[in-house]
Amino acid sequence: MITWQSAVCRAAVACKLPGMKMDSELARMAWQLVDECKVGLLTTADKDGWPHATWMNFQNKGYLDEIFTITAPNTLKVANLRANPRTEWMFSHPNFNAESIVYVTGETHIIEGDAVQPWWDAMPGKSAAFFRRYCESNDFRKFVALVTKVTNVACCCPIAYRKSAVLDAVAVRKKEGP
Repeated sequence: MITWQSAVCRAAVACKLPGMKMDSELARMAWQLVDECKVGLLTTADKDGWPHATWMNFQNKGYLDEIFTITAPNTLKVANLRANPRTEWMFSHPNFNAESIVYVTGETHIIEGDAVQPWWDAMPGKSAAFFRRYCESNDFRKFVALVTKVTNVACCCPIAYRKSAVLDAVAVRKKEGP
């Protein structure tokens, strides 16, 4: 695990992702951009590969190996995740200028029932969240947590369209061998 200082939050953050070098400028830029964002674009796909993208509030636990959100269990994204857990999050600069974008991919797990509580407790702003339109209850058991285990991170600078891999877990595993 590599620990480094975030210029945004001035708190130590860590990356537990094997193969991701947090001392690189791209990794720092990726973390900073995600850290500054209040929402991310979560893209899921159904069993036939048809995509569905939706803006979501999200949280991480101080490092970029896991991203989570809360939602109602009867949404299209949850139905898609039950059929296909592969997801991609896109984070853009908070004022939506397109100078840099971070793509984070991985498998998303659906957490249900009593197991939702720690995720529920860690998510700020629930009272004003969009998922309240589906269910007004304060009972965390009526919601699900979506937890993305990050496997790939890429930074993109659309103006010059330079896209650089920060982490590619598949390539790392191939290099390391069985």
